[in-house]
Amino acid sequence: MPKSPTNFKTEAREATLDLLWSQWVTLGVSGHAAFTSGQALVDPEAILLASTTLARHDARLFDEVLDWLHDQADWINLQRLTRLQKEYSLGDVSILSIIATRLARLPAHKKWSALIRPPAATPPTPAPLFPEDGHFGASDPDFLAHGWLRGPARYRGLSVAPRMDQAGNLLLKLRALFGRQSRAEVMAWLLAHETGHPAEIARQTGHFRRSIQLALNELERSGHIRARREARAKQFSLVHDDWRFLATWKTPPDKTFPAWIPWAAVFRWLEQFHSLLDDAKLTAASPELQAIEWSRRLDYAPLAEAPALVALSFPVEARGADALAAHQARFRQIMTRLVAL
Repeated sequence: MPKSPTNFKTEAREATLDLLWSQWVTLGVSGHAAFTSGQALVDPEAILLASTTLARHDARLFDEVLDWLHDQADWINLQRLTRLQKEYSLGDVSILSIIATRLARLPAHKKWSALIRPPAATPPTPAPLFPEDGHFGASDPDFLAHGWLRGPARYRGLSVAPRMDQAGNLLLKLRALFGRQSRAEVMAWLLAHETGHPAEIARQTGHFRRSIQLALNELERSGHIRARREARAKQFSLVHDDWRFLATWKTPPDKTFPAWIPWAAVFRWLEQFHSLLDDAKLTAASPELQAIEWSRRLDYAPLAEAPALVALSFPVEARGADALAAHQARFRQIMTRLVAL
């Protein structure tokens, strides 16, 4: 039998927030969570987008993310952030616009103004930004302009720069070396896979194929990236030993570099999952109707892009209460594997 909706919602919320905290602490956010294991790299654009929705269930986490961005937002690739948001419909555009508005006031982050979107012509009825906490006292004007109620957000300066001795921060280390361009994602992807086609790399990294192709062609000229032609396309590869100097962390004998996980797809799946748990009308419906809606609105297929989740990416075939129990069990299995990465 499935766990009661209320109890399972609490369990799912805590598991999701644990995952977010672990990744953000790895990036430098102030908190007591443990760093990620380093088996998979952290995707800063994907987790930022996901945090505009999922982190709103923990006001402290949400504000620590704002705090980190105040000093560290230059690590974010804005073009890739925009592309991931559109491709996966990930995150909340209005909250992302508020974040951009606040950052664009700082001289170091003027470029964030490109993400600012005007509030709705007809102001919505304000809603609490943090659903579990409600709202009392003065309201932050930036959030209120977009229809969100919360107290004034203040910068505390507790976050730090990402530590480059953490394997999960490999992508940021590569950005420090190559810049916030597609070649950093290319290198991270190749270090995880060793070889791949430009189209595959573009699809998984969230860049346009042409920019990936150009980056690969330029990297090939260095002599450290190799290419061979297969039919009409090139297959690019590297030798791990050539890049082992990047691994300034303890590495297991069989795994020098962290895996590339399609975090945008994973976080989008988590958003879908929590939207079902938050649907009060659906929760009050019969198990049969709930099961139908869960099967219709929850797509496991994109999880197949993550090697650790391939076996859990197939649809749930059960019906009624058995289907709900199966979805709950699947969630636990997926979160167990994600948290271990």
